[in-house]
Amino acid sequence: MNDQILNRTVSAFNNREFAIAAREAAEGLAAATGADEAFWMGLCDACEGMALLMDRKYTHAEHRLTLALRTLRNFGYRYENFEVTAILAGVRRMVEEIRLVRSTRGKVLDLTLLPRMKLAARADD
Repeated sequence: MNDQILNRTVSAFNNREFAIAAREAAEGLAAATGADEAFWMGLCDACEGMALLMDRKYTHAEHRLTLALRTLRNFGYRYENFEVTAILAGVRRMVEEIRLVRSTRGKVLDLTLLPRMKLAARADD
């Protein structure tokens, strides 16, 4: 896995620059193979889903975020130095929020619920 691309993706995502994060994740996906490919695909879906959410394209955002959940849940608690459970919980909460906004008249999206990505220290061998 390319740690530089991952760091840039996480940084952009946490700064709420979701379109930039999506481009970084797509770059990671382009160079990935094997399990890394599925991981980057899930990150790319999460970033693109959040970008669509910020553009108020709720239906498309919900679809992309759901795809991210389906892909990333296969990676357990942590994948290399990325904490998968943190983003899964945040994305799941955003899907619930989207559904609530779409079903409740006058409800606005609560931006305080936007998820964050977390990196974890790698254990030395």
